Amino acid sequence: MGQTPSLLLDVSVAMDTDPGRQRKGNQDAIGQMVPSDPETRTRLGQLFVLADGVGGLSGGDLAAQYAVSTIISSYYEQEKGDPQERLARAIAEANQVIYAEGQDQETPRTIATTVVAAVIRGRELIVGNVGDSPAFLMRDASARKLTTDHTVETMRREAGLPVDEHDPAGRKLARVLGNAPTVKVDIISGPVRDGDCVVLCSDGLTRYLEPEEIEQTAATLSPSRSVKALIQMANERGGADNISVIVLRLSDDAVPAGAAASSLDAWDLSAPDQPHAETGLAPLPERTTGNGVSAARARRRERELRRQRGELEDNPLTELWKLLRGNTVSTLAALVVLLVVFFVIMLLVNNLGGDDEPRVIVVPGGTEEAPASGGSNDLTATARAINAATAQAQAMQTNDAIQVQEANRAATSAALTLTPAPPSGPQMVKDTWFRVLDGDPIPTFTDANISAEAATALDAGSAYLVQEVDSTSPNGPWYWVVDNLGSELRWVNGPSLHQRIVAISASGDPLPDDQQPQDIAPRDAATTPQPLSLPPASSTEAAVEGTEPPTEPTPTSAIPYAAEVWEAGVTVAVKEDLALRDIPSLLGMEVTTAVTGETGTIVQGPSAADGHWWWQVRFDEERIGWVAQPLLGYAG
Repeated sequence: MGQTPSLLLDVSVAMDTDPGRQRKGNQDAIGQMVPSDPETRTRLGQLFVLADGVGGLSGGDLAAQYAVSTIISSYYEQEKGDPQERLARAIAEANQVIYAEGQDQETPRTIATTVVAAVIRGRELIVGNVGDSPAFLMRDASARKLTTDHTVETMRREAGLPVDEHDPAGRKLARVLGNAPTVKVDIISGPVRDGDCVVLCSDGLTRYLEPEEIEQTAATLSPSRSVKALIQMANERGGADNISVIVLRLSDDAVPAGAAASSLDAWDLSAPDQPHAETGLAPLPERTTGNGVSAARARRRERELRRQRGELEDNPLTELWKLLRGNTVSTLAALVVLLVVFFVIMLLVNNLGGDDEPRVIVVPGGTEEAPASGGSNDLTATARAINAATAQAQAMQTNDAIQVQEANRAATSAALTLTPAPPSGPQMVKDTWFRVLDGDPIPTFTDANISAEAATALDAGSAYLVQEVDSTSPNGPWYWVVDNLGSELRWVNGPSLHQRIVAISASGDPLPDDQQPQDIAPRDAATTPQPLSLPPASSTEAAVEGTEPPTEPTPTSAIPYAAEVWEAGVTVAVKEDLALRDIPSLLGMEVTTAVTGETGTIVQGPSAADGHWWWQVRFDEERIGWVAQPLLGYAG
């Protein structure tokens, strides 16, 4: 019987694979399948697979890729069987495919890989493995290893045979996919709940990190940041092997009663559920969002963990401040109450005592001096209260003016530093197939950033599938694409695909013209820009303390402030963290960055565009680019 929708858990996933520091190639492979059909997703769950090709054998990378694609396709294509049976048969089928591939070579050879796979179905986790790639379940600051390493040492220990822990031969693999026609598959299953983390990884990670370190990282960071941090730590400690990590965070805002009481003891690791199983082109894995849980939920999770460890104490004043800061109505009401109390106190003070100094009474049309008297003078007390209220109102008006000015300044800085170039290139959506037209290879990257590490370029004539679209990163849109073999995922910049692709069907035929994606030409800097309607910083505020800026010319009609009289070689300081652009325009691409307080020298300018004067500035390390004048200050 399938799980009811109310029992489904949200799965936030991030995954990555890295060659490490000492290997030239990467023989690991990762993949996942999230069925788009709700009924299939409820009945069979979501599948995640990680394979580590055996490095001592040629073809380990091929074996790992076959393992991932075959397991994903076989699991969902089987006509019957519960998830445990399907997963065992799928892994066994992958073994047969890999073994047959090795024997079909002109010179028969063995190609082999380890594999670990996880199915999240409702509130149940099913794990299958062959080899030494582990799976961990993290819960309540504890880590439980769910898999058994199929090494010679482990197999001898389970058989009751003597084990020499110092013998290197004990760490050799005793069970893998591909070295025999059949294979023994371990399957284990158990309950999962809101807040759990599941980590699948290769031994390139566990040889450097203890389970407690993996748990701490996965529990306190989002899945995407966890994956990056774990790979970085393994590389910093040696990086002698390929490193692959899949992090799954399970969440459910509506937690059923009693779910929180379960613990890792509910998992019986004494024996796998199904210890033995014998048994076309795989559908490509779908990629869910790589951002993990929301930032708010991650912060709440981290704060709860820190409070459990005693690192945080509840502070009533802190909680009151958070309440007032997040509720404008409450804050205004509190201020009104404080002002009323202040006036009452002032009246009481004036009525309780007197002084010998003359008092100034505020009257319509001016002021007059009153003779000294005791605190019984009601007119004097009233006048002092009115004076205090007037001073308070003036202070509030001044503060409001300062806040408005700072808000305008912040808006100007945001417009100049954060405004992205308009989208260009083919406007594709997720699950779009396309073929690259003739021409040079198209560069790709490991992240949605032109400064990221280069990945394998897109070749002319090859077909690719859009797995994800990122329209928020600079110089976008960016497309997360995979080739038709499912061998590599990478980011490609949308503008670089302008007039270089044609959308195709799943069978490879070009789509009709009316179904082709709109292809927007990259906008040229010479197009007429619209000036910003934001007040810029004045020339006096642009000066750095202790120096005097040159005299300004008169503002032009197109730009509401004057250009500075800066020459080549003049030193300027950065007033806000900003991006340097390749052309003097908001439409320019971001080529590098500069931080607040950093100094550079003028190369050329000014150039008028987008309602501002632009200057080309050179900073240390030969960083050079165009900056709008309001973000610069004269420094000598």
